[in-house]
Amino acid sequence: MIPIDKERCQAEIPNGQTVMTLGGGHTMVRCKNLPSVIATETEAGADGLKGSMTMCGECLEVAKKQLPTGFFDLVELTFV
Repeated sequence: MIPIDKERCQAEIPNGQTVMTLGGGHTMVRCKNLPSVIATETEAGADGLKGSMTMCGECLEVAKKQLPTGFFDLVELTFV
């Protein structure tokens, strides 16, 4: 498992290129925002492990729309 990163959101987002963009191609890149929460799966996956990752507010809203309710638990990050 990859440890959580408290310095940067761990979600992957589209790189902004589309079919209409010349050169390059559509790929996913890691978000560069500061994270605000740690999301942990509520159920273990096929490997028997529960995954965790940090997310910024924007990526969290996308995850809430794409994943079923109750898929993950959240812990807010506080920076001192």
